[in-house]
Amino acid sequence: ELGRLRASGYGPFFMMRNIRSTARFRGARHDMLESVAFTFTGSVQYEILQPLDDTPSSYREFLERHPAGGLHHIAYWCADFDQALRMAARRGHDFDIVQEFIDPDGKAFEIYVEPRGSRDPLYVQLMINGVYGDFFDRMQAAAAAWDGKQLMLEAFDYLPAHMRPPIE
Repeated sequence: ELGRLRASGYGPFFMMRNIRSTARFRGARHDMLESVAFTFTGSVQYEILQPLDDTPSSYREFLERHPAGGLHHIAYWCADFDQALRMAARRGHDFDIVQEFIDPDGKAFEIYVEPRGSRDPLYVQLMINGVYGDFFDRMQAAAAAWDGKQLMLEAFDYLPAHMRPPIE
């Protein structure tokens, strides 16, 4: 996929290869192995996600439904997950938590939700404001200044040290 995106003018790609993400999927602890690439076009960020094992996850579930891949989620920042989900419910949108990315203490800092009762949703990703520091802003600025020479950059160079997952 990166080749097709590059041919369409996207780049650079900020890579995170072979990371073990600590997570819960549908309430059970499942730490998946994955690779992620980020790229930008203006203020729009794209993530290319690749599960590298058979660990249950929203990514694996999505690929079972859509073997060719596709649009997995859209993302929003929020101050508090419970508050964001209550606000959505007041507006008539009930969601179930599908996947939670968790810190060493088991506290979620990023979640995927799906509309309650949906059989094939577009997941919604919610992330806590500030948890990644200026990670995404720094990558976006580097992408805007990109000279087109180095296609692959190391995303870990932009990520705060306390947020770096284990690499396998």
